[in-house]
Amino acid sequence: MSSPNLPELGIKGKVIYETKNMLVIRTSKGDVRVPKDKRLFLFRLPSGKRVIVLGDKVVGRPEERVKRS
Repeated sequence: MSSPNLPELGIKGKVIYETKNMLVIRTSKGDVRVPKDKRLFLFRLPSGKRVIVLGDKVVGRPEERVKRS
């Protein structure tokens, strides 16, 4: 939804992997690595609900985020 890097805008696909600072998104054109920092993501959950996520809030390893909450 929002990125300082214009080519990243409009990327659609499925998140297949996550590192501390990146999401790997599988698109119809291949896998794309997108930094989390300074990005705003729109995710569609399996239920169909849409969720906006501030990338700055999810920087870090998933297991560390669970400990913070």
